[in-house]
Amino acid sequence: MATKRQFCEPVQLLAFVLQKGAKWNPEVLCALENTWGPLRHKGALFAFDKTPYYEPEMGEGLYRGVVSFEKCIPAETIALEKVRSNELELTMASAENPDMRTVNIDIGYMDLDKVVLPSYKRGPFKLYAGEGVWLDMLLTYAKGIFHPTVWAFEDFKRNPYQHDLQLIRERWRKAQKVKL
Repeated sequence: MATKRQFCEPVQLLAFVLQKGAKWNPEVLCALENTWGPLRHKGALFAFDKTPYYEPEMGEGLYRGVVSFEKCIPAETIALEKVRSNELELTMASAENPDMRTVNIDIGYMDLDKVVLPSYKRGPFKLYAGEGVWLDMLLTYAKGIFHPTVWAFEDFKRNPYQHDLQLIRERWRKAQKVKL
């Protein structure tokens, strides 16, 4: 007897982008659109100043913001998008030192209930998705807001992206005609 898929709605493709400067870099935005298509939403940039983790590679004055794309994907294909985001980071690396990224792109997805980012790093709260990719659910949605998980990165715990994520969720929901 053939099995029937019970649930397979597309998810909203999004990216948390870490870059230098408090204004969106037009080259970064262009590269994102060339890779994944038109943006549905471009959020505000927030100072990424609670950890120096990326400073040795990218320098000081880092900001992070979230964008969403008009493109929606099946959730099970997020590992392929992770490969594309890593390749894009490498193409945008410093010409003088190709090992130094100028942008960090954390591709991910949103559905009605959560925000998930794929990673090549395993962890105690990550689920294996195959192809060397682990899925990290960083935010859950309940009672009208996104809540960080206890293991979320510091910026997700503070969640300056809340307003943008709510707008992304609402625009995606309307575009997909998803009923609550």
